[in-house]
Amino acid sequence: MVGVPRRPMCKSKSSTATSPSATAKSMARSSTTAPSTSHHRRSPRAAPTTTNTNGTHPPNHASYNSSSSSLSTASSSAASSLQALKQGSLPDLPLLLTFAELAAATSNFAPSHRLTPASSNSFRCALRGHPAAVFRRALRRDPQEVSARLAVLGHCHHAAIARLYGAAASPDGSLFLAYELVPDSAPLSSLLRGNAHNPAFTPLATWSARLRVAAGACDALSYVHLQAGTVHNRLSSSSLLVCGDGALLRAKIAHFGAADLAGELPPDDSNSDSGSKPGSARHRRTGSRGRRIEGTRGYMAPEIISGGAPTRRSDVFALGVLLLELLSGEEPVRYDYNKATKDYERTSLIESAEAAAAAAQNGGEGMRRWVDRRLEDSFPVEAAETLTAVALRCVAKDPAARPEMSWVAAKVSKLFLEAQDWADKFRVPTGISVSMAPR
Repeated sequence: MVGVPRRPMCKSKSSTATSPSATAKSMARSSTTAPSTSHHRRSPRAAPTTTNTNGTHPPNHASYNSSSSSLSTASSSAASSLQALKQGSLPDLPLLLTFAELAAATSNFAPSHRLTPASSNSFRCALRGHPAAVFRRALRRDPQEVSARLAVLGHCHHAAIARLYGAAASPDGSLFLAYELVPDSAPLSSLLRGNAHNPAFTPLATWSARLRVAAGACDALSYVHLQAGTVHNRLSSSSLLVCGDGALLRAKIAHFGAADLAGELPPDDSNSDSGSKPGSARHRRTGSRGRRIEGTRGYMAPEIISGGAPTRRSDVFALGVLLLELLSGEEPVRYDYNKATKDYERTSLIESAEAAAAAAQNGGEGMRRWVDRRLEDSFPVEAAETLTAVALRCVAKDPAARPEMSWVAAKVSKLFLEAQDWADKFRVPTGISVSMAPR
């Protein structure tokens, strides 16, 4: 998959090319149609037919043999064409790498290869000529199952998802996952709150830029749920990469398939949209076994904190928090020091969003004051209220009350298109000069 020409993407929204399997089916379908037509169509000078004693016609062996021969020829032709495509342009699936190969690529996981100086579980390297990011996770499934899941997830490609290159199990029971190293990218958290020297600056300074990132993240997570059929379980502003520059900033979700490959997800029959509600028997049983709760503070749904299993509904909760971050620029949970009480006070982004939405319903200016001031009031207030309402539905305490990702993606995509139209109306025309000099 790495170092060879790209092939048409399977089940991807970012590819419109016809897949080889569809080509083969189309050729086979066209080949079987012609014999079938010739079998039922009679020539004007056809010989008289004979009838058996039971009133039925004997089979036309010549026509049947001709159809079988044509079908066999077409099938072999389709197989030859498919083989030619594989030899010429189709890359391999994500590779089941060896631990030795990853160790050699990262110089035995040397500190100089770390993605960030403080991280000991993420590295950068070159795998077979391609820049790659390698992440280490605990492996909680049979290593023999990794190869099968890797083959399934390898067919999933999306423009807003960092591509999975391969995986390798280490002797100590860890799983190393290799992804594409997205160029010119930074985590959303860094773009919103990473400039300590100039907090008033952010590359996401326009309403349309933030809606583009939101729409990309929603579309990617919808693909993860509906097309890839899995759960992300790691969505946050740190795992959402923003790449590009200027007005073309776009989102890419990192760590696709990591929770699935590492064995963090429940069996398929329990990974439904509803998930396990807190207080249910399965929920208590899972919590009583001491299952390790993994996630990022502020993005974990209440049922996950209570010991429930990750589901698509918990992914929707994390996405709702992410949308509120894009709106306000604030982190999900922060602790501010109160000089009067000499204590730290906890501030929840969800609670502040609910207060702003309630004030907006009463005709107040709460929404305008709550939205990130770095947008400088240059945003449609009604659209901000709509996006806040969508996000608050996503972070509902009851998992069953949260919407499907297809609904969320459609709503946010519509808001993004409206944001583009809104920006076009207020864009300053170019090519116009104004002179203040006296005539």
